[in-house]
Amino acid sequence: MQLFLRCLGALLLVGCQAANGTPVVAEVAQPERIDRGADSVESEIGGMNHEDVEAQFAQLQEPILRCVREGTDRVREMGGRFAVKLRINRKGEVVSAYLKESTLGDRATERCVLSVARSASWPKPLGGEGIAERSFDVDPSVEPIQWKPEKARSAKKSVGQRVRQCKAGVEGPFVATVYVSSKGNVLAAGVAPPDAEAEEAADCVADAVRGMKFGSPGRKPAKVTFEL
Repeated sequence: MQLFLRCLGALLLVGCQAANGTPVVAEVAQPERIDRGADSVESEIGGMNHEDVEAQFAQLQEPILRCVREGTDRVREMGGRFAVKLRINRKGEVVSAYLKESTLGDRATERCVLSVARSASWPKPLGGEGIAERSFDVDPSVEPIQWKPEKARSAKKSVGQRVRQCKAGVEGPFVATVYVSSKGNVLAAGVAPPDAEAEEAADCVADAVRGMKFGSPGRKPAKVTFEL
């Protein structure tokens, strides 16, 4: 299988293209060839040197891709968009990190990506603290059935109390994405919190969501994204 990294944003030119302008490709020894389109990328950076930050994000492509590979080993249908938002202090250290957006549907992969971002050494802000933000797109190797949010309405009721406990003191919605097996069980679940302070609560919410029960989508797994 080949995992292709495609750079779509104008600011992601550093480290994303070879000298001839073709996309950088990471290869995995698998018989199947799949285009994953792993990173798109829109960057919004304040108080930091653009080129230095772009170079750092480029260096993180391979470790982030490893997180994605591990996720697709667990759930072949995994794919979607996730957006990393970091706050960097004057030493170039990550003060806070969270996924302001994610439809990956696998909390383990989301936490892996955040761990990669937190452990990196970032350029020092030009003044005060800086913000680095980047979004990535991942194409699934196996396309799931796409459900509308309404499909989760009844299932949400069964875990409502536990979710409320997880969210205690947190304002704003959590956005959950789950993959549902042919038997209606949750294969994997991911959560995007409303802000960096809610990252710990997102783990709790994801655990609650994994206990949801759905109707059978048929032979193929289904994917659904909804607010909590």
